[in-house]
Amino acid sequence: MITLKILRPTIFPVNKVISGITMSNFDMFDKGFSISQANIFSKEEVKYNQEILAKNINTNFENLKFQKQVHGSTVREIAANSSNIFESDGMITDEAGLVLCVIVADCAAVLCYDGKEHCVGAFHAGWRGIADEITVKGIEMMHEKFGTKSENLLIYISPCAGSDTYEIGEEVAELFPNSVKKKENGKYLLDMRGEICKQLKKIHIPDRNMEYSSICTISNKNFHSFRRDKDKSGRMAAFIGLL
Repeated sequence: MITLKILRPTIFPVNKVISGITMSNFDMFDKGFSISQANIFSKEEVKYNQEILAKNINTNFENLKFQKQVHGSTVREIAANSSNIFESDGMITDEAGLVLCVIVADCAAVLCYDGKEHCVGAFHAGWRGIADEITVKGIEMMHEKFGTKSENLLIYISPCAGSDTYEIGEEVAELFPNSVKKKENGKYLLDMRGEICKQLKKIHIPDRNMEYSSICTISNKNFHSFRRDKDKSGRMAAFIGLL
């Protein structure tokens, strides 16, 4: 079996939760390991890679749950019989054995675990999703569906485009007045990770309950980056599931 390099959060109890984010794995795959078709990967390659991921985390391929991500803020509750063709950017479940997979390559993935109500959430947070507060909406849905309370949540924010490299224009910068800094060329740098943390603090997630990676996907080639590699970029899978 091919053994993938996977970055693992440390905040979740390993006897209760399976979680991680796949790395680019260029040393084992010519184009890197990609969990989504993107431009340079065929459907057959992607399905093969998804099967490799399932084997690496000791689950059946059918337990991997994906979504058609559209950079929105729709969150769906996922069950064993849910298909992988729905449009959304967030998933929640309280069913053990299902693995929620978020596809990223510069956007952040936010993984959530409620140990009291035994449920998880996974949210795709690019600048559009962050502007629409997708993580807050997802946590609100976890409260509505499962009874989740903020103080019981453990949260992990994945590697993403860093605050020193993620350049945006003025129109996007206006959405994040407290999380941008202006450059000499008139562009702005956005701190996506910092903005997500600010939104989580507003709904009373304790600092001690949050873990985030400081890795920048644009500058670190152990991770895929669309900003860096454009159409030649693969995609990582950030995943979480109840054991």
